[in-house]
Amino acid sequence: MILQALDTIHVSSVSSENITTGQTFEVDDRAGHSLIERGLAIEVDAAAAAKTEPAVKAEPEAAEQTPIANKAGASVRTKAA
Repeated sequence: MILQALDTIHVSSVSSENITTGQTFEVDDRAGHSLIERGLAIEVDAAAAAKTEPAVKAEPEAAEQTPIANKAGASVRTKAA
């Protein structure tokens, strides 16, 4: 069953992180019906859920690191992430 959260909730069987308002997620029927009855989520169809999922943003490149001079100033290195 695919649901859309109406509020920030935590469903440990889905994710260790909180599910935020508007986020879609998949859960078994029993847990899904319980969330719907409590007014925490609504059911959505699979096609609509695929369209509303936000794209994952890529991590910034390591090349954006600023150089750091050592105490003596003799050489320059980049800060480890």
